[in-house]
Amino acid sequence: MTSIDFTNLTQRTPCALVLDASGSMGIQEGGGRRIDLLNQGIEAFCNALKDDQVALSRVQVAAINVGGPLGAPRVFMDWTDASEFGPFEMMPENDTPLGEAVSVALEAIELQKTTLRQHGISYTRPWLMVLTDGTPTDAPNVWNRACAELRKAEADRKVEVFLVGVGQADMRKLSELAVRPPLAMNAVRFREFFVWLSASLGQIARSVPGARVDLPPTDPWASVKL
Repeated sequence: MTSIDFTNLTQRTPCALVLDASGSMGIQEGGGRRIDLLNQGIEAFCNALKDDQVALSRVQVAAINVGGPLGAPRVFMDWTDASEFGPFEMMPENDTPLGEAVSVALEAIELQKTTLRQHGISYTRPWLMVLTDGTPTDAPNVWNRACAELRKAEADRKVEVFLVGVGQADMRKLSELAVRPPLAMNAVRFREFFVWLSASLGQIARSVPGARVDLPPTDPWASVKL
């Protein structure tokens, strides 16, 4: 069930997280399993949002699984205001149906935009953040359809897309999803990544729709993929 305060008519910044919870996220990396580091990063994301009073009232988050115990991708955390957002834990299991998850996320974003309009709430362009450490396991037709859907949504300025590849992620395949090239991330830097995401959303939340916003540098978490 969605956790949105519709009596709060301030502008919103929706962000859909497509999070890899496939079996490969159980790999040990630095101080623990990738999935454990992801869960710690989600907690840091929650805390950072709550430290930003503007983001607290304006940012909205939804989460879509890629693999994990749920198997098929679904919106496992419906749209939630940052003020109501709490940490959640993911567990590694199953394959990496990334294309299917992207399609689920796009549908969720469009539904939320309609809901916000119905309640007289304006919004900045929604973000779609895709984070994966592997190679998509979708059937070719599912993957190709997801790539076409996302590129069209991006071209039509319906969504702002950010792709992040962790560890041995297939960056070539990931780059097929969107125009903006994917960024590589060292798996031990999930916390830094989510703090960056919170700061970026906070800056977007302070802007007006369509305005150009300079985001914080990705240096704390991004790395060069050779």
